[in-house]
Amino acid sequence: MKTNTKTQLLLIAYALSGVAALVYQLGWIRELSTMLGATAYASGIMLGAYMTGLGLGAVIGTVLARKELRHLLLASRVELTIAAFSIVAFLGIRYLPSLYFDWMRTVGAQSPTGFLSLQFATCFLVMILPTCAMGMTYPLIVRAVGRDETIGAVSAKLYAVNTAGAILGALLATFAFLPAVGVKGALLLAAVFSVAAAWLFRALASKEVNLLSFFKSPDMAVALVIVAIIAVIPPRTTSPLGLGQVFYYRNAAAFEELAGQREILYDQEGIYSRVQVVRNPNGTRTLINGALDEGTDNDFDRVTTAMIAAVPAMSVEASSSALVVGLGTGYTSQTYYDMGFDKTTTIEINPEVLPASYFFIDWDSIAQERWHVEVDDARAYILTSPDMYVCISSEPSWPWSSGVAALFTQEFMQAARSHLELDGVYCQWLPNYLLNFEDVEMMYKTMRQVFERVDVWAINFPGDDAAELLMVGYNDPNGLSQDVVKRRLDELIEVGYFDNEFITPERITPYAEATRLEQAVSDPSVPLNTDNHSRLEYRVFWNFVERAFAPRAVTWGDNNE
Repeated sequence: MKTNTKTQLLLIAYALSGVAALVYQLGWIRELSTMLGATAYASGIMLGAYMTGLGLGAVIGTVLARKELRHLLLASRVELTIAAFSIVAFLGIRYLPSLYFDWMRTVGAQSPTGFLSLQFATCFLVMILPTCAMGMTYPLIVRAVGRDETIGAVSAKLYAVNTAGAILGALLATFAFLPAVGVKGALLLAAVFSVAAAWLFRALASKEVNLLSFFKSPDMAVALVIVAIIAVIPPRTTSPLGLGQVFYYRNAAAFEELAGQREILYDQEGIYSRVQVVRNPNGTRTLINGALDEGTDNDFDRVTTAMIAAVPAMSVEASSSALVVGLGTGYTSQTYYDMGFDKTTTIEINPEVLPASYFFIDWDSIAQERWHVEVDDARAYILTSPDMYVCISSEPSWPWSSGVAALFTQEFMQAARSHLELDGVYCQWLPNYLLNFEDVEMMYKTMRQVFERVDVWAINFPGDDAAELLMVGYNDPNGLSQDVVKRRLDELIEVGYFDNEFITPERITPYAEATRLEQAVSDPSVPLNTDNHSRLEYRVFWNFVERAFAPRAVTWGDNNE
């Protein structure tokens, strides 16, 4: 076979290797992020562990390349090794969460350094073997085909096609494999790409290209065994266990006890995350997004979701149109709908959340002309939509999550204000139970850069006053006073409008520290939360870790009632 044909086949083989590598990576990161949390720290650690493995593999491959004469044959077997090690990684991801959860509550809870070191060690355990094998292929192939006078050109071509394959793999994993067949299916397809690359490398290993040599060798049996093992590993059916559960469970056994009693009503792997709806032993339903609980249908949790709509609705005279950032269980948007707003628009970036909301909202009874859901990025929608609203409520959960941190910045608030009617209000939910007072000062000052007037409301729970906050910014600073809003809200509560025993006049009150917050506006030491420096994202993460590991009187491990 001609030399240029051999070169083309070699480039195809290395491109297939690149496709497989990125499918593996995104599959592992998807699963690890449910365990470690979708934070900037976790993303950096996962990428760092991945690159560490590649670097070690490149060193090992370079040493082997100097000694091994049949470099392409070895490259073929390394590709099979990658597929084989992916089984180890997949099983590690399957069984590590329970161990990691218990380690996290002991070793990881001792210090920030210990916590991050534990995260890196976990990623390293999962990725070290397959990524080392991935790193070995490049020096082996370059050594096999390059001569001193052509090694630069050969290296450039190999790097280019491998990068192109990696781009294709990233696109396929994100938009096709993970949504269609889940993590296990994506890893199975990646193993097929690895086997195809191994086949071509082996065919090119001899002077004459022999495309049948792979099928006649023991390597074929190894490849079939690898693919078969991945195929028969059952997919995960239980809810994921990770950082988001630290608040509620004493140990992994306590979580697994509950998981064994839960009934899964909805389970869908999507582009952004795996979304589930489960029925708990007490009959309530929980929406799970990744490894985070995003809401339930019990009345206690519905206090907050109702107030995120009711407070801004009572802060305006009109009830024409409302925009809600984040669908979740749908109860905030439903509150606007039930309060008679002519039009309610909900923005939800994750398309899998919409069908999950059917387990919480009776959509058949909803008039579509009065409430509809747009599947879109909230910032993109607000910046491109011409619509104006009298109320905008922003309730993205977990500010330390990388995907939602940009919805708490000054720039997002400015974009939202540009779509408010003259007498409109913007409501920003804040999880005060995860904030220090300095964080609240920062967010208040940030919002006051956008709105001349900001009222702050506290949602009070037994033993935890001001557990959650609502900051309401007025487009017209001369709008209804906070006293008037409180009276209007109390009148609704007293006549039983919300049909929720936990919604009482004492539950929602003006924030007691509002005067101190106003002083922060003119304090130069209080920073802003901006796109350029998203301080809240990083602060809340460490607050979360500190509070999550603090001793608590009751957890699921102590009392399952």
